[in-house]
Amino acid sequence: MTDLQKNKKQRVLLMGCGGVGGVIAAGLLRAGYDLTIVTRNSEITHAVNTYGLRVTTPGGKWSIPVTAYTNVNELKGQFDTALLAMKAIDAEKAARDVLEYLREEGYVVTLQNGLVVDAVAAILSRWRVIGALVGWGATLHKPGVYEMTSAGEIVIGELNSQVTSRAQQLKTMLDTATPTTISTNIYGALWSKLAINCVITTLGAVTGQLLGQILRHPATRRLALSIASEVVDVAEARGILLQPVGGTLDIHRLYLHCNRRARGFGFDLLLKHAIMLTVGLKFRRLKSSMLQSIERRRPTEIDFLNGYVAKCGMEKGIMTPVNAALTKMVHEIEAGERTPSTNNLKGLLQGYWPP
Repeated sequence: MTDLQKNKKQRVLLMGCGGVGGVIAAGLLRAGYDLTIVTRNSEITHAVNTYGLRVTTPGGKWSIPVTAYTNVNELKGQFDTALLAMKAIDAEKAARDVLEYLREEGYVVTLQNGLVVDAVAAILSRWRVIGALVGWGATLHKPGVYEMTSAGEIVIGELNSQVTSRAQQLKTMLDTATPTTISTNIYGALWSKLAINCVITTLGAVTGQLLGQILRHPATRRLALSIASEVVDVAEARGILLQPVGGTLDIHRLYLHCNRRARGFGFDLLLKHAIMLTVGLKFRRLKSSMLQSIERRRPTEIDFLNGYVAKCGMEKGIMTPVNAALTKMVHEIEAGERTPSTNNLKGLLQGYWPP
C-alpha cells in the first residue's frame, strides 16, 4: 500500500461547511478521502445530502455526493484529522465538541481568519493543533452551492515550527483541494494574513463593496496601508517575524514609516499604492466574508481581526487608532446602528491623503 493510499484511509472530519469548507470538502471527496461533514446549518445539511456539493473553481464546475450532519452527537467512531472550518467565533466550541471524537494521535487544523490557534490549543493541547491559513476566497451562494472566487494556496504549520510526518500527510491531503505549503513559522504567516484580513475583510464589511471597488480609490488605499502598519507594529512588539503572504507579498512593504497623516506622494508611497492596486486587481471579485456574515445577520469575526490587533496593541502599549475605530464601527453595524456604506469611512479618511 502506498503512502497516498494509507493517507486516504484516514477518517477526516470537516467541522463547518461555509465557502472555504465546501471548496476543501469537494477537493478531498473527489480525491477519494473518507470525509464526514458536520455543519450547524440544517439548510446546508439538507442541500448537500440531497444534491451533493455543487462547486465552481477556476479549474471547473462539478457536483459530488457527501453525507453531512447537523449535530456532532450524530457521529460514530473516531477520526484521525478534524478540519475546523467554521467562523473564528465558533472555533473554541468546535474544539470542545470534537475532542471525544479524535483518536489518540488525532489532531485538528484551524482554518479560520484571525488568530484562534492558541485558544484552540488551550483546549486540546498544542501538540494536537496544526495552524493553517487560506490564501484564496470562496463564497457560499446558497446552501450547497460554492464558488472559489480567487486562486491561492493554503499554508499549514506545526505550532513548534517542526516539519512533521503528519504535516506532510496533511499537505498531501489538502493539495487535492488547492496547492498547500508547510511553514516553519506559522505564527509569522498567520499574523501576515491577519494584516491582510484586517484590510480586506473589514473594509469590505464597512463599505459593502468588493475588493476591486475598495482599492480603486487612493484615499481608501491610504487607509488600508495605515491598517496594515498598525498590525506590523503590534506583531513586532510581540516578537513575531512576519512571513510573506503567498510567498511574495512582504507586509513590511506596506508599512508607513512616515507620519501616517503626512501628505504627498513620495516614490515609496507610490510603490505601496501600486502594490495595493495589484492586490485589488488580482482579487477584484473577492467579497468580504465579514460582509457575508452581516448580510446573513450573523455575528462577525471582528474581535479576532482588527479587535484582536487593538487588544494586543493595548497590552503592549502600541497605539492602534484605525483598527480600534473599525472594530467599533463593525459592532455598530452588527447592532443595526449603521449599514455598510462608503460613507462609514468619511471620518477615518479625514486627515489622510488625499482629503
